[in-house]
Parts: sequence; C-alpha cells; structure tokens
Amino acid sequence: MAENIAYYLWGEESYLIDQEIKKIIAGVSEQNGDEPEVVVVDADEIGAMELGQTLEFSPLFALSRVVIIKKPGWLGKASRKARKIEEYLQVLKDYFQHNNHGQVLILTYTEYNPSNPIVKYINSQAKVINLKRPGPAELEKWCKSEFSRRNMRVAPASLKQIANSGQDMYYIINLIDKLSLIFKPDMVIGVNDIDGQVDSKQEIKIFKLTDALLNRNLKASLAAFYQLQEQGEHHLLILHMITRQILSLGKIKLYQEMGYSSSKIAELTSQKSFVVNKIIEKTNRFSKEEIRILLEKLLEIDTSFKKESKDPRILMETLLVEICAKK
Repeated sequence: MAENIAYYLWGEESYLIDQEIKKIIAGVSEQNGDEPEVVVVDADEIGAMELGQTLEFSPLFALSRVVIIKKPGWLGKASRKARKIEEYLQVLKDYFQHNNHGQVLILTYTEYNPSNPIVKYINSQAKVINLKRPGPAELEKWCKSEFSRRNMRVAPASLKQIANSGQDMYYIINLIDKLSLIFKPDMVIGVNDIDGQVDSKQEIKIFKLTDALLNRNLKASLAAFYQLQEQGEHHLLILHMITRQILSLGKIKLYQEMGYSSSKIAELTSQKSFVVNKIIEKTNRFSKEEIRILLEKLLEIDTSFKKESKDPRILMETLLVEICAKK
C-alpha cells in the first residue's frame, strides 16, 4: 500500500494537480499489482453524511481504492460557513480514526487557507503538496519539451510568446496539440505562425469591458472597468485594448459597407471569424463619424497619460461615458 493514505494537493494549476493525481494512482497500482478503483466525489453536491458514507471502504470489493475530492467549497475561507465546515470536519475526523488500509484519499484546492479548521486538521493527517505554477523560464522549457515530444520544432520567440501569454497549462497543452495538427514536423513554428492562435489572458479579461462598450452599455462598461482596476490592470493596457477594438470596429464596418463577406473580412483583418461576426453585429451602433471622433479622443487621452498629470481613473471614466453615449 502507498506510504501516505491521504494527500492535500493545492495550487492554481489544475494541470499540475491532475498530473500529481495520476502519479499517486500509478504508485498505488504498482504497489498493489492491480488498478485501483478510482472514485471522484463532487463534494459540493453531497452533504457531510453522504460524504461519510462514500468514504466507507471494504477491501472485499476491490484491492485498493482512490477517492478524489476536487476543490470542495469547505476547503475555502472559513467565514460564513462555520457550521457547514464543522460538519465536514467531523466526517474527516471519523474517517481518519479508522483503519483505512487499502484506500487513498486525495483532496485538492486552489489555495491553502490556514484559518480553515479542516485545512488545519488535514495538515496533520495528510501529505500536503503545493504545486506551484512554473515561472516564465521554466514554462518555456516545459513548452519546448511538449513540442519535442510531438516531434515539432518551434522558434525561441514563439516559445516565449506562449509562455508569457498568461494562460494556464491546460490551455497551453491544448494549443500545442492544435498546432501539431496544423503544422508538419519538418516546419519551424515562428511567431507569425502562432500569432492569432494564442489568446492573451489580459485580452480575455478586458474583453468583458470592450464587449460592453460596443454594446454602448455604460453600466456594464463601468462595472467591468472597476473590476479591472481592482485586479490591478494598468490604465495604459486597458486604453490600448479599447483602441484596438475601436480600430477593428472601424475596419470591419468599412469592409462590410464595401460588400465583403464575413470570411473575407476575417482574412483581410487577420482576425478570427467568430470575433469578426461578433463585431459585425454591433457595427450599426456606431456611425463612421462617431468612430473617427472616438479614435481622435483615444489619441488625446493617450497623450494626456504620457504628458499630463491628470487622474487616469477620471480620464478613463470620461472616455467610457463618451463611447457609450448615443449621438
């Protein structure tokens, strides 16, 4: 049987946690000479009593068993859930007081909350493993090895672009699989080859704001902007992304009026078809003159940020109001 009968795996990268779970299961299998029964529990869908029943194990039905509980809410911050946490804590205390030979329990969460009584208790009963997301340099090495494993060659600049995208490792591994279907093994994948294939995480976060702006929804735009502020996004990055979106709006509106199809517009603008189609739905909300005025305003605010000491927040709020105002 495995040395540890319980594990607490925590970290932001689901990919690393799942890889560690596979290693634990493989270790149990190797030691017992047989595949263990694997039970994945959705702990947020069952109560404490049902969880206790699920954890009961008899080796009469299987030589070994691995129970996996992923990201249960009761491993989070303890505030406002004290009674519920106490119920689950008692279930786990009862569980660890019995002989669980033949069964391995794996708990996972995105963070380690020492103020949570369950986390405190688990710390004394389980092997706690923090699976940290690799830094950019380490992530580049990992990307390179994954490309090599698929007999693919990739330029160093492309590796850096992927590693610095801010995306999680599952996104990256899916991207590499996608690229392996597009490019032949003898090709070297350059920056231009993956440009447009990699979504920047910053772009994804700011998309909520730009989408609200194209809908001319001031309330949603301000809410998204304040959320980005709380997350620490720099006002220059937000301004840059808004400018890109207004430029795209202007180009797509022009090509649309020239009679081009959405697929042709996607080709001419080097944008994904679904992005073009989404913007096409909104082009009638803005006249060509409004788009021209907005681009002039964006340039004016960009200059103000760099040359004047005005409050960036006020400038951005004013910009959002102007974009959403219907002329």
